Formats: sequence, structure tokens, C-alpha cells
Amino acid sequence: TGIGHLKKLNGYAEGQKAKLEEILVNGLAYLDKKIKEDYDNLIKYKTDLKKYTPGYSEVQYLYMRSFFPEYKLPAASKKAYDYFRSRSQLTWTKQGKYMQGMLVLALGRTSDTKTPTAILKSLKETSITNEELGMYWKDARRGWFWHEAPIERQALLIEAFQEIGKDAKSVDELRTWLLKNKQTNRWESTKATAEACYALL
Repeated sequence: TGIGHLKKLNGYAEGQKAKLEEILVNGLAYLDKKIKEDYDNLIKYKTDLKKYTPGYSEVQYLYMRSFFPEYKLPAASKKAYDYFRSRSQLTWTKQGKYMQGMLVLALGRTSDTKTPTAILKSLKETSITNEELGMYWKDARRGWFWHEAPIERQALLIEAFQEIGKDAKSVDELRTWLLKNKQTNRWESTKATAEACYALL
């Protein structure tokens, strides 16, 4: 995903492209294999496929994969990809805001306009907009897990509202919250800082 962000910003430094390409090819091959394993395990353990809600890693995989449409999905992984994508379209209301933002981008970049529109509408309706603090969500507290990181989540939602929603006003309000947060807190990790900078750039 980080390489996907660099690609979007055209942020490869001179002489880095070949090395990043090597990492990308190996990384995608590994992750495409792992998503197939996830699907195979659902079959193995007799999970009800008609009721399953994709997990955090599966949603993040769909988001990551949406950066690289030019890299063909292996035939062996296509059934798994299609399954998790279709289940995500049906179960997005059961996901948190961070995952919903990832799904807006993953689905919006892969020719689904209906679901991302519904998700963005829901996100807007559940947000708080304050003249001083900007636009944010009440449950933006920090948790122990990567998917409970408020800075990364805000950055991701900026990406979703900008790229898929094309909603400049909301994007400005979301950025305001990010910058106001920086005035009173520190961005607590290199990942949070990188994601925030990506969202602002």
C-alpha cells in the first residue's frame, strides 16, 4: 500500500523504480497467494459463505490491490478475490469507518459506483462538523489494533472523499481536523506521519 501511495504521488526517487518494482512483484505474488489461503480456509472449516463478513486483512487486501490494476490477478486467486469483493459490497454496514473508507476506494477503483456512494453518504451523515475542529467522527479514539488508529483512519477517509467522492468541501474539513490534531498531539508513529503527509499532499 505504501508503494501504491508513492506511485499515486509519482514519488519514486531517481534510481528507485527497479528496486520498488522487485518488491512489488514479490509482495503481490505473496499476498495474492494469502488471500486464496483465506478463502480456502473458509471452505475447509465449513464457514457459511452466504453470511461471512470479510475481516480487516481481507478488506485491506482489496484496498491494496486496487492500486495495481495493471498487475493481473493470478487465475488461482480470482475466485477468492471475487468472493471477498462481493461480500464486502453486501456487508459494508458491519465495518468500522476505517474499513468503510478502504472499501470506498477498493470498490470505486474497480467499477462499482453504487456501493461507494452509499458508504460516503453514510460516513457524512455520521460525522461531526465543527467550524474550529473540522470534520471528524466521535468514536475516533485510539485502540490497540492497527485498524483503530485515528490519524491513519482520518488520512484514509480524506483519500476516499477526495478520489471517489470528489467532495472538496468535506476534504478541506477533514484536513482541518488532521492539522488541528497535530497542534495538540504528536502523530504517534512513522506510519501515522506518512499517512497524514500523503493525505495532505
